[in-house]
Amino acid sequence: MPAQEALRLFSPCQSDLGESPVWDEACNSLLFVDISGGQINVLDEQANLTRLYESPSRIGALALTRAGNLIFTRNAGVAILNRSSLRVSNNSKLAITPSSYRFNDGACDPQGRFITGLMDEAHSKNTGKLYRYDAGLNASVVLDNIGLPNGLVWSIDGSELFFVDSVARTIYRARYPATGNYLEQVSVFAHTPPDLGRPDGLAMDTEGGIWVCQFNGGCLLRYDRHGELTRTIEMPVPRPTSCCFGGADMRTLFITSAKFGMSPAEQADFPAAGNIYSIRLPIPGVPRHRFKEL
Repeated sequence: MPAQEALRLFSPCQSDLGESPVWDEACNSLLFVDISGGQINVLDEQANLTRLYESPSRIGALALTRAGNLIFTRNAGVAILNRSSLRVSNNSKLAITPSSYRFNDGACDPQGRFITGLMDEAHSKNTGKLYRYDAGLNASVVLDNIGLPNGLVWSIDGSELFFVDSVARTIYRARYPATGNYLEQVSVFAHTPPDLGRPDGLAMDTEGGIWVCQFNGGCLLRYDRHGELTRTIEMPVPRPTSCCFGGADMRTLFITSAKFGMSPAEQADFPAAGNIYSIRLPIPGVPRHRFKEL
């Protein structure tokens, strides 16, 4: 088995709130968003940055479509960005109208639908929900009563969904019926250590291990498929946000980070906050699913 290599800086992009990294194997490139900047960016293998789209809205998450376009969230809605014209080609209705709400993390399920978590930046209690969007961008709620919904990954066989409630510092698992309207048998997969911040974005490797970024914890954790903590990777920044596997062999883990909410003193102590890091791992990752457009 290949050895784990050292963590390295991939891009000094200095995002305010970098999130939702997605590897595009067709272009050998990494896509990611800056939520507070309303930006969708792409980095090639040499880490050259191109801004694909910018909006006054908060862009929370994105995923690739099977047609090669992008599905992304802005505020409390979902849209399709045509990759050729770089114009929005389709919009959903807003899930909710109060401006403090926005969609946070999101990913596509094995059936090609987009799942994303609604959160309240005003921190109302347990008003978070998971929404599922079909090919026509029609929404249905698959789970409610969540504190702050975050990272989403599916089991290798697609029968289970793992997701984060950052407020509860918990990774949950649920039975994921392919045709059902609601998650079933929701249970605790792992409680993350309370002294290591809060869990954020997730990625899964081919052994069923789940990697989670610990926001304000300055590290990544890996849990095996039984929910046992097996590895910790220390980060040079306090707020890693999300991660995804990529590279030709899917053995590179890319990690976004944030400087959002840090005081001037904290930013002076951690000038690399907001950059993207990568690490080569011995176990490859599972590719992300793509959205099925009409």
